[in-house]
Amino acid sequence: HSDEDTPTSDDLEQFAKQFKQRRIKLGFTQADVGLALGTLYGNVFSQTTICRFEALQLSFKNMCKLKPLLNKWLEEADSSTGSPTSIDKIAAQGRKRKKRTSIEVSVKGALESHFLKCPKPSAQEITNLADSLQLEKEVVRVWFCNRRQKEKRMTPPGIQQQTPDDVYSQVGTVNSDTPPPHHGL
Repeated sequence: HSDEDTPTSDDLEQFAKQFKQRRIKLGFTQADVGLALGTLYGNVFSQTTICRFEALQLSFKNMCKLKPLLNKWLEEADSSTGSPTSIDKIAAQGRKRKKRTSIEVSVKGALESHFLKCPKPSAQEITNLADSLQLEKEVVRVWFCNRRQKEKRMTPPGIQQQTPDDVYSQVGTVNSDTPPPHHGL
């Protein structure tokens, strides 16, 4: 492999920019590209890898390895616009994502009140709840996962949820050893 074949970092930057623009214009997601590379050339790449390539966040060596594959993919995608090809079929496989579930306000209220009593229900409780609310079990399971994550985000790190007893037990200990503020100025 001679030095003339190795792209410069400027070449890579230019290519990554053009690649991203073309990919978006052609209507493919980063995940579509990763899947297509697997089907076309035997190397499946994750959406993350394609994203990092476009953002120039891979090592120089990996950028150089990926560039020719992505270039070939672009040529294939460009030449096939207008006619359904292997790329379109691959893209269709990659897009089988479940539609976002929307939950009615009343149902959300029921889930919320159950969460306050029990933030981590058992599989059986999830099944019972799903049946009573006429939702899929998976929808209820995911709702609880998401709700626990939301709780984590809302509670600053280092602060546990306090019960009223905790607060009262601390009242007597505050400032018992230290003089009141401004004392001795």
